[in-house]
Amino acid sequence: MPSASQAPSGLPEHNQQSVKQQWLAILSVAVGAFALVTSEFLPVGVLNDIAGDLCISAGHAGLMVTLPGIMAALAAPVLSVGIGTMDRRYLLIGLTLIMIIANLVVAYASDFDLLLFGRVLLGISIGGFWATAIALSGRLAPKGVGVAQATSIIMVGVTLATVLGVPVGTWLSGLMGWRMTFLVTALVGVPVLLAQIFLLPRLTPHKAIRISDLPALFINPQSRVGLIAVLLIGLAHFAAYTYVAPFFKNSSGFDGPTIGSLLLLYGVAGVMGNIFAGFAANRSVRYTLLLVALMIGTSTALFPYYATSMTGAVMLIALWGFAFGAFPACASIWMFVVAPKDVERGMPLFVALFQVIIALGSFFGGQIVDQMGSTALLSLATVLVGCGFMTVLVLGRNVSNSLAAEPA
Repeated sequence: MPSASQAPSGLPEHNQQSVKQQWLAILSVAVGAFALVTSEFLPVGVLNDIAGDLCISAGHAGLMVTLPGIMAALAAPVLSVGIGTMDRRYLLIGLTLIMIIANLVVAYASDFDLLLFGRVLLGISIGGFWATAIALSGRLAPKGVGVAQATSIIMVGVTLATVLGVPVGTWLSGLMGWRMTFLVTALVGVPVLLAQIFLLPRLTPHKAIRISDLPALFINPQSRVGLIAVLLIGLAHFAAYTYVAPFFKNSSGFDGPTIGSLLLLYGVAGVMGNIFAGFAANRSVRYTLLLVALMIGTSTALFPYYATSMTGAVMLIALWGFAFGAFPACASIWMFVVAPKDVERGMPLFVALFQVIIALGSFFGGQIVDQMGSTALLSLATVLVGCGFMTVLVLGRNVSNSLAAEPA
């Protein structure tokens, strides 16, 4: 018979861990999320290098972003339902291992098809990990720490990866080549994997997620408004931003180190935007999301005309980075505000939607860049952001943070 301090499997229960162990467990998940999402966006900063090395167009190389998005969109709901009551600890560890293998495949791929296979593996890991980690954040938190705070810690890992993954990847590629960049990312996953093995407690779910639970956020009218806005703004962002590096090279004439520095500026500004969203969106998520849309729309509208000079490029990429750094936090907080009881069961489809946005944005962005050029792509992105802005302004006019405090 197991002791009182041990679960039947020999693993400690969450309430048997010390506070330090509980915080370290959350940190291991946050760093895991950072590594996964960094892996997802690494190709954005090295598209020029990959396209040149494999003798393909930038739009074709963009499939490295599209395919993981598609697989993640499928994996999030399928894994969430398919694993039933399986201990989520083993799922998180397994998905981290898949991430390491996926990056190793890309690093040593002899041709583009094998490279894409590695990216498909990564997509499976991303979808399952993101949906599971966010949903379980409250259970990992020490006593007295709210679900929103615990979730925000993990979301910091996601947001930092979204805004820093590209510039860090570009910088490493400039030093060691794009293949070594993916190899380094795989190696970073090893201590994360070990930390999860030793720190995560048993995470047996209270009940299995059913297929009928998945549309929870889509059924709620106010969360649906947020989903529409996220779809429009997200499509615009990922369609345009995936091809920022080729724009800087072909339209602005910047060299590799300059492009890397600009993308690093984007990342730094994004961290500041994430911090800003933590304060602003917790006071008024509607006005914060409107401001984010306005800043992204301004950036995409002015980019073809002013980002061709260094001054204009610095100002606009910083504005864009700040705005998108706030975007994932705004999207999550919107759902917690309007449908707090639906977030856990609706998270798999929310993650799926976000991954579809990444996949479709990068795919159609690549088609437009190859056929019509960067200016047409950025103009279309501006229109989509404008539609997202109007959705929040008109259809979301009744959304207030006070809704989260109202009884269900």
